[in-house]
Amino acid sequence: MSLTHIDIDDESLETAKRLGGHRTKTAAVAAALREYNKRRSRAAAYDRYFELAQDWDLEGAEAARRAEKGQPPA
Repeated sequence: MSLTHIDIDDESLETAKRLGGHRTKTAAVAAALREYNKRRSRAAAYDRYFELAQDWDLEGAEAARRAEKGQPPA
């Protein structure tokens, strides 16, 4: 853990403490950083899968599945 001195808006920090149920400023900031990291990681994963999905042939996969089941083409 590192000791860092930063300027944070007092009103925003107090609001974060109240909404998060945190007793200390440190706890509020730590929780905010964890949430930020989770959201950014999730967004990066969505972007990665979106890029992968650009090459997916959904219609072809559905047609193959129907053919395997002996169903007529849609």
